Amino acid sequence: MGRGAASVLAQAALPRDITLWEWWGDAGSWTGPTGILPSLLDTLTLSGTVMAIAVLLSVPSAAVLAHLGRARLLSAWLVNVGRAVPTFALAALLVPLSLRAGYGFEPWPILIALTLMAMPPIYLGTYTAVSGVDRATVDAARAVGLTPREVLLGVELPLALNVILTGVRVAAVQVVATEPIRAFLGGDGLGRYVRDGLGQRNTTLIVGGAMLVAALAGSVAVLLTGLQRLIEPAGVRRLRATADSATVVRGHGSRGRGARILRRTA
Repeated sequence: MGRGAASVLAQAALPRDITLWEWWGDAGSWTGPTGILPSLLDTLTLSGTVMAIAVLLSVPSAAVLAHLGRARLLSAWLVNVGRAVPTFALAALLVPLSLRAGYGFEPWPILIALTLMAMPPIYLGTYTAVSGVDRATVDAARAVGLTPREVLLGVELPLALNVILTGVRVAAVQVVATEPIRAFLGGDGLGRYVRDGLGQRNTTLIVGGAMLVAALAGSVAVLLTGLQRLIEPAGVRRLRATADSATVVRGHGSRGRGARILRRTA
């Protein structure tokens, strides 16, 4: 019996009359083979692996192509196609191929499907951010003798880092929120509670599992937002603050000129 089939049989049995708070308050609910902590670690491990692969595949390729100013239309087409493919349908199609190749129910089908889902926002964010860097800044870097590689790594990527990390954060939240479908394909993780709750007609398991997934996705979003602010270069942060201040000043100036024009025409 494969790992996937065994995990389906090892369900998180729970009395129907138990409340959500009683389930969470029971120490036995957090440990053991069907416990919350092992399931949480399982979800984080798969999601982290997916994100690492997606970042390694998307960021370098998108940054280089945007630096060279190539494949703009092809990139947009690939991103749109990637968004249109249903993750669950793709994973379900990959399960027979994985079984035929002797790899079992998981983790390869869901790993591939989630990676393909995570790549479009990361790729698009990187390509848009790098190609949107101020051309005057890039030209100035080239004028002082920086090589194309130094321009990309030392100028374009630092200036584009905030937008790139935003794409990574969006993809990470999507992966964590979608990973529970793995339980319906013979896997484990936090989605097992929703699956087992549906099988046992147990509302506590269904609601509790959904709340755990939502809490994890929200926590990932908050942590990545803090990390994004932490690792952003100080010089880029000061440059953005200066640009925002200049925009505000110009806005006030435009309103002032508009008011003077209105007074003169009144």
